[in-house]
Amino acid sequence: LSIDPEVCNRASMFRSLQENSCIVSAINLKKIQAFTGVEIEEIVFAGGASKGALWSQILADVTGCKVKIPKVTEATALGAAMAAGVGAGVYDSLVDASERLVTWDKAYVPNAENFENYQKIAEQWEEVYVEQLKLVDRRLVESMWVAPGL
Repeated sequence: LSIDPEVCNRASMFRSLQENSCIVSAINLKKIQAFTGVEIEEIVFAGGASKGALWSQILADVTGCKVKIPKVTEATALGAAMAAGVGAGVYDSLVDASERLVTWDKAYVPNAENFENYQKIAEQWEEVYVEQLKLVDRRLVESMWVAPGL
């Protein structure tokens, strides 16, 4: 991003934040897949961020996964209601509750060309991140976050 206001404005800054969060999500999903051996093909995207089409599409493009948006986007409340329903014997299991209660509003499929471009950007992001961590380790810069207990 440029600091020139003719090149970078609020919209481009906000989009860069969306793209960064999706790149971090994609990197973490790859780690989960490598650890578990489970192929992740779909992502359920809920909450306030899922209300915008752009962020949902960016997530699909960056991860290469289909992104599904539930009609009820308050996932925490719905999950609590499903758990209570299972506990009260209304549903046999969380799978049963989700099959009966979750309906889908929208779905976003990845754009192959965008996916390839984001793969290159994610590789660069990981390289920069490793170097940034080295600067923190050398105490040349300060980390914005420190894990509890460290």
